Amino acid sequence: MGKEYEIPNEPVPALPGYVGNLTDEQEQKLREIWQGYFDTCEKATGSKKGAQKQDLEALKNQKAEDDKAKADPKNSGIAKDDKAKDAAKEAEEAAALKALMDEYGGEALRDAYWKFVKGDSPDTAMLRFLRARKWDVSRALAMLCTCMKWRLDNDVEALQERGDAGNEQIPHFLEQQRSGKTYALGTAINEQPICYIHVRKHLTFGQPSSSMEKYVIYAMESFRLLMQPPNDKVVLMFDLTGFGLKNMDWNCILYIVKCLEAFYPESLGTLYIHNAPWIFKGIWMVLGPLLDPVVRSKVVFSSKATDIEGHIPPSRLIADLGGNVTTGFEFTEPQDGENDLLKNEGERKKRFDHFMELADEFEEVTRKWSKGGSAEDEEKRNLLVLKLRVAQFELEPYTRGTTVAHRQHIIDGQGIVKWRYEQKDGDTQIHVVGRRACAATLRREIAEVENGSSLKEAQEKSEKALEAKDWATLYGDEKTAQLVEGGKYGEVVAGTLDASDAAGAAAGAATGAAAGGAAAAATSNDDAAPAAAEPVTEEFKDAPEASAAHAESVPAVQPTKEQEAQAAVEPEPAPKPAATKAEAPADTPTKEKSGLGRRFSKLMSKVAA
Repeated sequence: MGKEYEIPNEPVPALPGYVGNLTDEQEQKLREIWQGYFDTCEKATGSKKGAQKQDLEALKNQKAEDDKAKADPKNSGIAKDDKAKDAAKEAEEAAALKALMDEYGGEALRDAYWKFVKGDSPDTAMLRFLRARKWDVSRALAMLCTCMKWRLDNDVEALQERGDAGNEQIPHFLEQQRSGKTYALGTAINEQPICYIHVRKHLTFGQPSSSMEKYVIYAMESFRLLMQPPNDKVVLMFDLTGFGLKNMDWNCILYIVKCLEAFYPESLGTLYIHNAPWIFKGIWMVLGPLLDPVVRSKVVFSSKATDIEGHIPPSRLIADLGGNVTTGFEFTEPQDGENDLLKNEGERKKRFDHFMELADEFEEVTRKWSKGGSAEDEEKRNLLVLKLRVAQFELEPYTRGTTVAHRQHIIDGQGIVKWRYEQKDGDTQIHVVGRRACAATLRREIAEVENGSSLKEAQEKSEKALEAKDWATLYGDEKTAQLVEGGKYGEVVAGTLDASDAAGAAAGAATGAAAGGAAAAATSNDDAAPAAAEPVTEEFKDAPEASAAHAESVPAVQPTKEQEAQAAVEPEPAPKPAATKAEAPADTPTKEKSGLGRRFSKLMSKVAA
């Protein structure tokens, strides 16, 4: 039997343009966008006061075939020229800002914004939009309002509130999770969570696009809980092993990219396209120019584990992609009663009101700070950021439905994420993320500040305790340390401390009642999605032409003779176990090409023209 041990965390410094590392000019831009936010809330004249409830019954009647007409990238309406894309975004965001103010009132905007912030620093949320729009305050504000309108129009909060069990009513929703096509497991060395997407397990017409869009939103909201300060980004690993044209879902990929660019800005660290077969080269020549240039700049092609080991070491990479992690994918089904706390409307209102009282305080002091303010105002803002994060942890069990990550005790609902990397040699590495900004640590810091310490002193104490692994000092006392870390820092101790105790761990830490996060654990190549007949439509018939010169910028997908042969035949529905690269079928292609070969040849002839 192998050893089980905890691995250390790498230091994650605050990057330029982030909270804690702003130039004077950037801080001034932050003050200005807060002023713009207050002004927009006051001027909004719409009558809608909340999110627009989605008709889930209508989704049940939508057929997957209804999406076929939209499966052509030509219908995306996205310009290939980056300047044209930027101009279109500017016009779209200006229109959305006006629509938000005309349709929704200031109360709805504030409600949407604070529900978007959740446990993050409110400044972190604002800075996302400022960086995304290159510190142009007017455009950043319009982008922020566009995002809030999208969240209200799509009732994003209801999706996460229902959790796995409640969203089962959406057609094919839980099938996406059970299939193991998408899940999170571990982090890169900079603590960015790794979200795997095994494209061969996704069939383009296996579900309505509306269901996939709901699933994408739910996954992105869930992945947010895996990001612990100061990190606020994820790594997306698109595994193209065994990829075929029946897996190329233009609607889904363009929606994911749209969400990353417009609705979850600055949330993407790196997007890996791993083990792409030769046929993807032509697809990339079509897809690449359609991507937002910022997203495109974060795309990295890789074909073997050594290509990415500087960012994701083998000890954190799943074995199917050439790493050493053998943890297998497992979807733990929803349990009866796991969302019972959502029914306690009285407690939910009490905790939400407390959160919004803190938000009111934060807005009040931020109005002063945005116009100059004092050192005292800044200190109060920083303390309120901690209080808001703790209040969100206390609120979440009553507003967020349970997901597989909580059922598997990966997320404790109080800010700590615990990953298990089972290794090929039998050892198991434990990787704990989030101790520095978890609820127990922040409660201790808040209590010390309110008892006369400066916030700087309380935070320095946390840093020293974390480095020394002095959990009793970090969390405030021995009882809390054992609740958070386990009995004498081993197995979890059953029990809770009252949330009002500044040093106590909230109930979710011990009971797992809080929810959020995404399916976590790696997958096995043995779990291939069942093969399905290819649709008769020719997905790439009218694909827009891409610049031939663009192909030169695509690494790791130069075709071999075997891969050229593979393009003329239907790929196998699943690769051989443990393969790290798709292999050409053994059969020699005949002169009579398959449907895939004919469509791909037509695509390549257009690209070469």
